[in-house]
Amino acid sequence: MHKTLQRNTFSRLKAKEVVDTFKEFQIEFFLVLTILATTSFLIYFLIHYIISEKENFIDYGIFLIIKQIINPEGLKAANMITLLGTGSFLIPAYIIIVIYLEKRNYRCLAFLTATTAVTSLLLGWLLKWVFHRSRPLEHLVNGAGGYSFPSGHALGGFIFSGIILYLLWKTKRTFYFKSLLSVLIVLLGFVIGVTRIYLHVHYATDVLGSLFIAVWWLSFIHLLFRLLYGNKLSGIKEQRETTFFPADYFFNN
Repeated sequence: MHKTLQRNTFSRLKAKEVVDTFKEFQIEFFLVLTILATTSFLIYFLIHYIISEKENFIDYGIFLIIKQIINPEGLKAANMITLLGTGSFLIPAYIIIVIYLEKRNYRCLAFLTATTAVTSLLLGWLLKWVFHRSRPLEHLVNGAGGYSFPSGHALGGFIFSGIILYLLWKTKRTFYFKSLLSVLIVLLGFVIGVTRIYLHVHYATDVLGSLFIAVWWLSFIHLLFRLLYGNKLSGIKEQRETTFFPADYFFNN
């Protein structure tokens, strides 16, 4: 009975914490929920009214534009840049970021980064399996296989750019420094996506859909972590435990 009472008390405390967190960050929650609603509509519209068509005006028009600027130098650059959206770059980059955050005692941010990275990868695989969209023909790069929507490289690039932006604005750098660096980070994500279209391995709507999905998923993860961790998500260093046993050890033994 004592354990049941403890569990009930703990549940009530957690519920109260969630309510208090919602009250404290209600404007932030409103903005995030607005982003979620907007991107949900855009994803729905893209899937049902554009991608469902075999030849839509967006993909056809973008490929016509891209075709005019394809050249050997552009292909070399695209092949190099597109690697930034692969696991060969992203996995080591995420590991370095998580280790750095953990060593600096930003454990909540480290957990958020790791969770976002892993779940976004699984989400990309799941969506490819759900939609089964065939890739464009006549690829300009070797090794492009699997389904087309969403673009895994673009989704990985957008998620990575979003995480870096999120962490950047948690720092104490000047507003102008963070603004300038933010523009470069956003450009990086978009350039990775454009290379997939340039190399003719994805449609423009695959990349556009990846952008919408990335924004939706980043917003959802932020909302979830804000509800669970409250102010710990604000870049505050967390104190490590200095005792060898939990506090209630001495009361139960």
